[in-house]
Amino acid sequence: MDDLEFRRTIYADPNCDDIRVKEAAAQDPAKQEFWSEQKKIDASLQAAMKVDVPDDLAHKLILRQTMQTHQHNKKRARVHLALAASLAFVVGVSFTLWQQQNYIDLSAQSLAHVYHEGPHALDANEDFTMQQVNAKLAQYGGHLNEDMGQIFYANHCVHKGVKSLHLVMQGENGKVTVFVVPHKEGYKAKDRVSDGYLTAEAVEMNNTSLVIVSENVHDVEQTKNKLTKGMTFSA
Repeated sequence: MDDLEFRRTIYADPNCDDIRVKEAAAQDPAKQEFWSEQKKIDASLQAAMKVDVPDDLAHKLILRQTMQTHQHNKKRARVHLALAASLAFVVGVSFTLWQQQNYIDLSAQSLAHVYHEGPHALDANEDFTMQQVNAKLAQYGGHLNEDMGQIFYANHCVHKGVKSLHLVMQGENGKVTVFVVPHKEGYKAKDRVSDGYLTAEAVEMNNTSLVIVSENVHDVEQTKNKLTKGMTFSA
């Protein structure tokens, strides 16, 4: 099992019982350490969901962390904000799902997903071709009809229990994350959310949602326009 497959499997299920994962971890201390860290993060999130959270806690935590870390290093900010952001959005999404079964705040889920996988996906520096990306998009009925610029990361992930495609591409002002999430029956996605640091916007495209996430609102809008014109999905 190579490193990318190992990480993707652990991200999808930190507590998986796959014998191949166990063997890979046993042979590589770095994999074992990574797996252990993901288990701790997952356990923290599970515990956080059982805690009564004050209405304004998410706002205070995110605002405080953003002000402290944005002045120093953006990469470090992703790490520092991860726990607070994940807690806030997991609780928010859980309440939304409980309140309205047919409504999924996909944009908020995507923010939490970016914080959780940020150090791995956003730091990737590969150069996927259109053919490689289209091979992955084909599993979702999608196709890129024109060049989107450099694509640093293109791998499948699990987005709230749904197999999805996770892309990181170059925007005008920095890297932009894009999720390709298939629809479910009765599915609705909120258009745009922001936590003061990242902005996410969902776009509906023929039984599939595209969610664009970036620190820069202009990059979100620009990437959305490029994708809606240059990417198509079959019925």
